[in-house]
Amino acid sequence: MMYEHLLFLLYWLLNSLTLYLLGLIFPSEVVLGNWRLVPFEAAIYAGFWLTFFVWSMWDFVLVHKVKLEPFSFRFLFFFFVNSLGIWLISRYSQYTGLGITSFGWAFFLGAVACLLQSAFWELFGKKLKD
Repeated sequence: MMYEHLLFLLYWLLNSLTLYLLGLIFPSEVVLGNWRLVPFEAAIYAGFWLTFFVWSMWDFVLVHKVKLEPFSFRFLFFFFVNSLGIWLISRYSQYTGLGITSFGWAFFLGAVACLLQSAFWELFGKKLKD
């Protein structure tokens, strides 16, 4: 159980840093912050909701015993889930502090998040599990 909590926190940190850095790199397309949240706080908050959404979808898949094999199918699933999560989070930008200019940016951010999450899992996730 402790492993799952630690992994959730690490993914939250990874997602938050990803959103923050992409907000710095593409400031006119990825907007972080609003009247309540400064950009760093918005990245943390939006990163939490993205992590929560992805983990909820993963739990749904596990409960319903859906096989996500081979790796390319699992990658496409997480790409879709990350893109959908980013789009949903950005639709509530007044609360989450994350705004994007178009749905295409949700796909781009979802792809980047999915690549980083996959790399993180390959590097650290399996080691933490053991």
